Amino acid sequence: MKYSPETFAKKIENDIKNALDQMGIMFRIFSRVKDSNSLDKKIKSDPKYGTTCKIQDLIGVRIVLYFADDVKVVHDVISKCYSERKKDASIDDLNPETFKPVRYNLVYDIPKSQNITLKSGVLDFVDLTFELQIRTVLSEGWHEVEHDFRYKYQDDWNDYPDESRKLNGVYASLETNEWTMVQIFEGISYGHYKSQQWEPMLRQKLRVRMPNVALKGEFVKLFNCDNELAKSFFRLDRAALISELHRQNFGYPLRINNIIMFANIVFIRNEAILDVTPEEFIEEYEPYVAVK
Repeated sequence: MKYSPETFAKKIENDIKNALDQMGIMFRIFSRVKDSNSLDKKIKSDPKYGTTCKIQDLIGVRIVLYFADDVKVVHDVISKCYSERKKDASIDDLNPETFKPVRYNLVYDIPKSQNITLKSGVLDFVDLTFELQIRTVLSEGWHEVEHDFRYKYQDDWNDYPDESRKLNGVYASLETNEWTMVQIFEGISYGHYKSQQWEPMLRQKLRVRMPNVALKGEFVKLFNCDNELAKSFFRLDRAALISELHRQNFGYPLRINNIIMFANIVFIRNEAILDVTPEEFIEEYEPYVAVK
């Protein structure tokens, strides 16, 4: 099947959306294709294009995540769906002595099985790749403002280093707030754990998109009677659980009771929960445990 760049960009967007929805990740996703004017401008901006390298972001996809600790999880998942060109990634290292905006830009090959139609002559300058940017929701607005008013017009800022530093300081406060926000949710979850409010404990711990379905009474009783069991769920590695949902192609509705049964099969192995878990559910995910 032949795709235009625009059609394929939407296909990538939908495929990534489906993968992240399966894990309950909180996100927004956008895609775009460089128009002919932008493409011509970039080609003319550097003589290396078409000679020593090619443009890799004809197709661009951006994922905006609600929580900063989801960035690595999402990166790992997308790299299982597409072939990543690791040498072309632009991921800035965190320097403890210098604060600056952090890029998280990745480059992936367009699968050879996907036939992308390009205008004649463009193929000399464009690589069959797409760029993926991963950002967090609080930094997204800052990046948009910075890109449109500083990055595009750098000469406007040459004589204003203090103002440029202040703009970076705004980003610094946003990044600090993002990590503070995660700690707030952890604190709320811990408070519910201490007061034996198991449903809100799990909801605030997991921070995934799922419907408001009540925790089954049998699970409530088990947690009430076995504090060590409740503690095991409170201490679940959230990133590992979310990653396993994708790895095992979790196909059940993403509801709190299903997540408990899944997490118990894969991580906790409590016999009392296994006893109330449907046999077909166990049979579907039991084989994955041995090969983790």
